Amino acid sequence: MKFKSLTLVILITVSAMPAFAAGPKAPEITADSAVIMDAASGKILYEKNGSKKEYPASMTKMMTCILSIEKANPYKTIKVSRNAADVESTWLSGGEWITLDNLQNQLMLISDNGAATAIAENISGSLSAFTDMMNEKAKTLGMTGTHFTNANGMPDENHYSTAEDMARLARYAMENRTFRRIVGTRSKTVHYEYPRKNYSFMNSNELLYSYKGATGIKTGYTRAAAGCLAASAVRDNKELIVIIMHSRDGETRFKEAAQLLDYGFALKK
Repeated sequence: MKFKSLTLVILITVSAMPAFAAGPKAPEITADSAVIMDAASGKILYEKNGSKKEYPASMTKMMTCILSIEKANPYKTIKVSRNAADVESTWLSGGEWITLDNLQNQLMLISDNGAATAIAENISGSLSAFTDMMNEKAKTLGMTGTHFTNANGMPDENHYSTAEDMARLARYAMENRTFRRIVGTRSKTVHYEYPRKNYSFMNSNELLYSYKGATGIKTGYTRAAAGCLAASAVRDNKELIVIIMHSRDGETRFKEAAQLLDYGFALKK
């Protein structure tokens, strides 16, 4: 009888334990796929369809940028081709001259599609040669669910990636000081060599202005890909990377990335 009473007390005690003992609850998000990665270890802390192939949109430019940093002199002057100037959504005009470092900022802060093409052509001689380089780099990073056909992320059925792969790429790129500086810049004035002109703009990543500790990284949006975002932030010396793919719209991706960052920081170490 005493044994039964003791068992009952134990059961009551266990059932009365606070709900938070199991840890924070993951937020409900509209994104088709998403991951949270610990930047230091590369460990995936959360995933929703993390290995599903999706259109990466302009998150593609993370690869374009890091390759340009690794392969070329930042002060090299690039002549913009007619091909690059004719790409959809670009501020470039054919025949303009601009240094690579200025072009990299234009590429990443306002997601200039022509800048991606100009960089690719200049580094590899052709867009196809550069995409071969992109795919080779993806293999070395373990991005097994990724294939690139262009440097800017324009829709193509053979241009795809996964949230887990984009997180691997983001983690690798953020280890580079130059890349990290570029994607963490809120505003920038770029200088053209010819014709002489300056162009000032703000970073399209809204989290840099609204989320405390935000460090980057890259927005992405097309009708096919919907809202995409590679986001990163630091809190208490811990940096997280969040990837959002195919969120409901351009604004929702920022809200959901912030929710996932909050959740990741709330998890026990």
